[in-house]
Amino acid sequence: MDKSVSHVAPAIVRKSAGRTAADAIVETLVAAGVDTFFGVPGGPVMPLFDAVVRHPGARLVESRHESTAIFSAMGYWVQTGRVPGVLVTAGPGGTNAVTGVAAAHFENVPLIVLCGDVVWAATGRIHLQDMGPDGVGIETVMRHITRAALRLPTGSAAVGYAGHAVTVATNRERPGPVLLVVPRDRASAPASTTELVVASRPAQVLSSASLQTITDVARRLAGARRPLVVVGSGCHQAAAEVQGMVEALRVPFVTTPRAKGIVGESHELSLRTGGMAASWWARRYVDEGVDVALVLGTDLDDVSVGPTPYVEPDGELIHVDLNPMVFGRSFETCMGVVADVRSFAADLASVSKRNHISSFEATTLVAQAKLSSPFDTPAFSTDSAFPIAPHRAVYDLEQAAGPDARFVTDIGEHMLFALHYLTARDRNSFGIHLGLGSMASGIGSAIGRAFADPSSLVVCICGDGCMQMAGSELLVAVEHQLPVLVAVFNDGRYNMVYHGYKQEFGRQEPWAAPFSDFSVWASSMGIPSRIIERPGQITPELIKDLMVTGGPALLDIRHDPSVRIKGAGRVEALQQMSHGGGQPC
Repeated sequence: MDKSVSHVAPAIVRKSAGRTAADAIVETLVAAGVDTFFGVPGGPVMPLFDAVVRHPGARLVESRHESTAIFSAMGYWVQTGRVPGVLVTAGPGGTNAVTGVAAAHFENVPLIVLCGDVVWAATGRIHLQDMGPDGVGIETVMRHITRAALRLPTGSAAVGYAGHAVTVATNRERPGPVLLVVPRDRASAPASTTELVVASRPAQVLSSASLQTITDVARRLAGARRPLVVVGSGCHQAAAEVQGMVEALRVPFVTTPRAKGIVGESHELSLRTGGMAASWWARRYVDEGVDVALVLGTDLDDVSVGPTPYVEPDGELIHVDLNPMVFGRSFETCMGVVADVRSFAADLASVSKRNHISSFEATTLVAQAKLSSPFDTPAFSTDSAFPIAPHRAVYDLEQAAGPDARFVTDIGEHMLFALHYLTARDRNSFGIHLGLGSMASGIGSAIGRAFADPSSLVVCICGDGCMQMAGSELLVAVEHQLPVLVAVFNDGRYNMVYHGYKQEFGRQEPWAAPFSDFSVWASSMGIPSRIIERPGQITPELIKDLMVTGGPALLDIRHDPSVRIKGAGRVEALQQMSHGGGQPC
């Protein structure tokens, strides 16, 4: 198993006449593979924008909000595996970016945030939008949610600081966002005249488990009464290895919501998703008790667990992650293995095959769990109710969009229906940003994914609240004619809040997001749209017609807001986790 980290080939950053520090930063980033930048312009960051637009190898996407720019960058990284850059200006540009940076931090997404600042040499005088220690103090603000928060001290240090930012962001053990603050005077200062060779870094050898540990885990799973593998989002880059592992061991698996589709949900050993909006296959399987659970690449938070506690009170939970601080937090951990999940899964499959270690009972147990439908409404595909039920809207969308469509869901009640009813075929067919769980993350991510690969349709399922918050970001899709179909579940309220409040406090409040006609709204920006109120209105022909110019397009889906999935909401997940996890082994 190759445990090295791949990096770009050695590149040379050369001096040129009139070259500024901003030029040097962009040249260094592009040489390191960071060639796509998302951002919102402003005065203090303009030298960096200018360097990007003049660089022949750089691409710029002008966003409408700084956090949405970061969500777009995250979607771009998921689709391509290439590190993006984000450009934000001083003052509100930097503070607006905090939510996006936090989301990238929690999801371990490597990206470089270049934040402009007012003239640093003038600090001491009062300047609007000062990001330094006498102003916002942006490095302190973001220190906890970045892998490094840096400030460029001189123009001559530009190449070194930019290179260090990439090195830290792409650390395989703990990738994530890096902030580099570039004051305007430093950005415009002459760059170093030294010719710099940016060499490829030595391979990083990741933590791996011993053969004895691997064999022990294999035998525990094979000998279990009811074994289970829990696939978390940390397995995103290990899809083939995880699939090979479960097939070798013949052990059923569930995915957490963020991991939906890492191994296809049509796989014979799949119980679909666990956690929030869990399938009824997963719920039935864990209801009978799991005596040995192997958990890979997840922190087992309330959203990941929900109504599916993955191990019975006296069972054994084996937890594999590069971060040992997740062990024993939500459940007692019988064995915590600090290891790269990709190498662990590959090694476990190898040991299983070589020693003929596999479960003889699990296939029968999976079949028993699958005797009934995995869905809360088994006949969701034929539900003819008016107004259209959200589960029928999801079904119609999936059928009409076709097998190559990529789905991204935003955050809200609609996401529960997407998690529960969509069938993800692989890791790129479904996306959700639940590391922070921010509204507007799906809209931004859909744009980033479509920009990364415009060859197939991206369907963004979002709510009316999300659209009211960040719908203007679709202007980016208009500008670039991106193949994004936005399906707005329009119910005139914050529906997840409405139902959660009613459940927790026993009374109703409207929690209204005043009704918006998103079809009219879309038309004002030149986006084709259609109002959907009945089953069967969403068809392949309709989508083809709406996307005739390449995209984007919008569906204003006016669905029945009273329909819910039993035990699927955030309040339920929090209540279930508050009862505590498993017991000591």
